[in-house]
Amino acid sequence: MKRYIFVLCITLSSVLLYTSCLGSDNYEANTYDDMAITGFSLSTVNRYIHTTSKSGGDSVYKKVLKPTPTFTIDQSQYKIYNTDSLPKDCDLKHVLATISGSTYSGNIYLKSIASDTLFLYSSSDSIDFSQTREIRVYNNTLEKFRTYEVTLNQHQVETGTILWEKMPAESYPVDTEKERWEQIVAANTDLKSFIGAGTKEAYAFSQDGKIMVTKDEGATWAPDSLDDDMSLLPRQSIAFVSCPFAPNEETDYQLLAGIIEEGEFISVVWRKIAEYSEGSQACKWVYLPYKSYNKYYLPATPNLSLVYFHGYVLAIGTDTIRYSQDGGITWHTSDQFTLPHGSEDLYFNTEAVTDSEGALWFKINETNEVWRGILVE
Repeated sequence: MKRYIFVLCITLSSVLLYTSCLGSDNYEANTYDDMAITGFSLSTVNRYIHTTSKSGGDSVYKKVLKPTPTFTIDQSQYKIYNTDSLPKDCDLKHVLATISGSTYSGNIYLKSIASDTLFLYSSSDSIDFSQTREIRVYNNTLEKFRTYEVTLNQHQVETGTILWEKMPAESYPVDTEKERWEQIVAANTDLKSFIGAGTKEAYAFSQDGKIMVTKDEGATWAPDSLDDDMSLLPRQSIAFVSCPFAPNEETDYQLLAGIIEEGEFISVVWRKIAEYSEGSQACKWVYLPYKSYNKYYLPATPNLSLVYFHGYVLAIGTDTIRYSQDGGITWHTSDQFTLPHGSEDLYFNTEAVTDSEGALWFKINETNEVWRGILVE
C-alpha cells in the first residue's frame, strides 16, 4: 500500500511542476543559429537538341537531362557549383531544383536577379539559373541568415561537337596493333599492303589486287569473297574501320573506302559484316554503289581516314569531316564536326585515329601539328 501512495505522490508532483512551468512568464522557446544549405540537386532540366536527319534536314527535339550533375557545396566560401559542366543545349532559365537546409534551419529564399526582392523557395517552382543566383537560408526565428552563391556551369559549345586542344607532337597515339600487322604483311611476299583488322580477322591486298583474309594471326591467308567485281576495289587513299555491330554479339561491321584511280570524283565504299559466333555463315564484302540521285556520297578524298567515334563513322580528309549513320551509304557534313585548323587552311598529308579513352586525334604531317578532340556530350 505504501508503494502505491509513493508513486501517486511522484505523479502529482510532476503535474504541478509542469503546470507551473507553463504558467511562468519567464518561459522561452528554444532558438537555433544552425543555418546552412546541406543539399542541392537539379530535379528537372530540359535539353533542346538539334539533329540532322539522314536526308540532311534539321530538327529540334526536347528531352530531360539524365543523369543530372553532382553539386559541390563549399561551406567555407558559401558557394554551390557543378564541376561537370552541363551541355550547352540545356535550358537553364527554367530549372526545377531540390534544396535542403540543416536540421534547425528555417526558410530558404532566392534573391531576384533584377532587384533585392526575396522569393520563398519551392521545389515545384521554376528557377532561372542562367546566371549566378543568390540564395539565403534563415535560422528558425528568421532573425539571421546565411547567403550562398549558386552557379550552374555549362559548356560553351554545342552538344555533339568536337572540342579540339592542341597537343605536343610526341603525344600522338602510336597504333601498335597496326604496326604489328604491317610487319606480318611485309614478311609475306604474296601480300602487297595491309588493309586493317577486326576482332578476329585481318585483311591485306595481295600482289595481284585481291582482298586476302587471315583468321589465324597471319599464319595463313586466303582470298576473301566479294559480291561484285574486284575492279571496283579502292587502290589509292585507302581507309578501313571496324566497328561493333549492335544487333549481334561477336560481330564486326567493317568499311573499306578509297579511290579507284586518279580523276575519280567519288570514293568507293565496301562493307563487310563479319560474324564470329559458332554456326555463323561466311560473309562477303558488299559493294555500296554510287547512285546519281544520292547527293550524300563520299567524295574522292586524299589521305582519307575512317574512324569509329561515339557511335559515328567519321570520314576525315585534309579539310573536312563527314559522318555516316547508316553504315556508309550516305555521308554528311555538319557544323558539329569540324577540323581544328579550319577550312581556310588546306593540308595534303593528314591522318586521324581514336584512342582507348574515346578521344579523336588529328595530325597534320606537313607541320607536325597534333590535335586532340573530345566530343562534348
